[in-house]
Amino acid sequence: MKILKLSGASLVGLSFALSVFAQTPTPTPTPTPTPTRTPLRQQREDIRDTRREGMQEIREDMMTTREEKGNLRREFQDDVREARTDLKSRIDAKREQLKQDLRKVRDERKKEVTERIDKSLDALNERMTNHFSSVLDKLEDVLVRIEERADRTASGSDISSVEAAAALARTAISDARAAIVVQAAKTYSITVNNDSTLRSDVGKARQALHADLRVVFEKVKAAKEAVHAVARALAAFHGVILPSPTPSVSPTATVSPTPTP
Repeated sequence: MKILKLSGASLVGLSFALSVFAQTPTPTPTPTPTPTRTPLRQQREDIRDTRREGMQEIREDMMTTREEKGNLRREFQDDVREARTDLKSRIDAKREQLKQDLRKVRDERKKEVTERIDKSLDALNERMTNHFSSVLDKLEDVLVRIEERADRTASGSDISSVEAAAALARTAISDARAAIVVQAAKTYSITVNNDSTLRSDVGKARQALHADLRVVFEKVKAAKEAVHAVARALAAFHGVILPSPTPSVSPTATVSPTPTP
């Protein structure tokens, strides 16, 4: 009986222990803490994000600027084409009038030479205005590249001197293009008085053309110098001294001599 009582007590104790163990909650594992960014690391990431946003804005500004410049160039080309279209009828009328006026001249060779000179003046005017237009296109491309480089390297610095020079260059290019449109619409009539004055009559028309082309040339030259001033301003921003030569575009062109009657 004693053994049985001890066994019963042991069983009761074991049962109590198991019940207590079953009611004890399982401990919850402690989560591993997520590493936090240090202030220095966060600062670096913020700087990188700011730079990315800044570069995106610069790229968008560049695309907008290129589109605007492309539109202005197309408008200029349309204006020149329109001016030449209107000019064609005036040239035809002028040449017909010259034929009538040359009846005053007895020498047939002089008549032929005079008509040839008349055509060469119009051809020279068209060739030179095309040349000046090409020069301005190249100058504008150079200016765009300078402005883009200034935007990329500015990074919050004061580039007002570059921006001011670029604004002046744009105005100079615009003025030169306006002069080209006016020049493209011109024709030069040879007013024939008589046989003896034919040479001087032809010379007056030729001189008038060259004087007008000189005016356009000076406008293009001013645009070229203005673009070089922008390049100098950007170079000064970087602490570089540019030599005097400008980008390899020249407003001059070879003018073929015209025959003399």
